Amino acid sequence: MSVTPELLATVSAALANGNAQRPGVDVALRETFPGLVFTLCNDNDIPSRLKPVAEGEGFALYAINTSSHCAALTANLEGAGGLAIALIDDED
Repeated sequence: MSVTPELLATVSAALANGNAQRPGVDVALRETFPGLVFTLCNDNDIPSRLKPVAEGEGFALYAINTSSHCAALTANLEGAGGLAIALIDDED
């Protein structure tokens, strides 16, 4: 399974209404979308040069390229096999 615009819309909807902050949301997404990588982090941990592939209230999504030996954040959906869910803290 790969990351598509449709998947981004589905994941964004699942994270809406504060669900991105819910404990275990990454685990639930892995169960819903087997074969995809989901990880949680703070938006401050993402290099500022990268632009998210999708955003919602309280979160930004970054594509994870899993096509080579080491996973890496990317702005490209091509080769993306997962998403980093970057939680945005309004106090930053």
